[in-house]
Amino acid sequence: MLPRLKSKKADGSAALSLRGKAMVEEVDQLAGDILAPEDQEHAPMTRRQALNMRRVAGWFYIATVALGLLLSLTLLLNTFALSGVFGLRFFVEPTRAMAQVPRGSLLITAMRPSEKINAGDIVTYNARYAEPGTRMTRIVAERLKVNGQTVFSTKRAGNAAPDSMTVPMTNILGVKLAVLPGAGYVVSFLQAYGWGLAILAAALLISAVALRRWANLEHPEIRRRRRRRY
Repeated sequence: MLPRLKSKKADGSAALSLRGKAMVEEVDQLAGDILAPEDQEHAPMTRRQALNMRRVAGWFYIATVALGLLLSLTLLLNTFALSGVFGLRFFVEPTRAMAQVPRGSLLITAMRPSEKINAGDIVTYNARYAEPGTRMTRIVAERLKVNGQTVFSTKRAGNAAPDSMTVPMTNILGVKLAVLPGAGYVVSFLQAYGWGLAILAAALLISAVALRRWANLEHPEIRRRRRRRY
């Protein structure tokens, strides 16, 4: 009896040992798959994924064009704000002095002859007795002649008293043509962070090209079909 019992125990240990080895090998394989996913083959990109990637690339292209237009507009404003372009000058209003030109507005002005600047017109001018380069925007109260020179009496609002100092015609920078509320904040932001936005535009363009090329390499038939439509 004893030899028979000992044989059964040996057979059970052998079976358990084989099962244990199989489990250890399976665990090792799973751990290897988790810890070393680069050894696995990546699943091919589906057609839907390729189409979505092309759509994202298209949005990146649109964002790049929009940023490029904004940066070009800012460069144009910086270059021609004082010298003018097509007779127009552009100013960002920094104060709340004029309700007609709210703070942060983009003021577009056009130059006029002195005889065509009348009471009620809104003018931007260089202040005579302020720091050099100081601009002000006021309402024309009256056009006057002083020692043969045309000067203007100005005020802040329609019912306010005129300013104590008159403004000579030589200091006038332009007469209000249009006011774009809030646009001045956009221009100021672009002026302050233009380089950063230029880098962002370049990154979006590179990403768009890379995504589009990747999608075309995975599914070249998409590109061919789109070409046939046009």
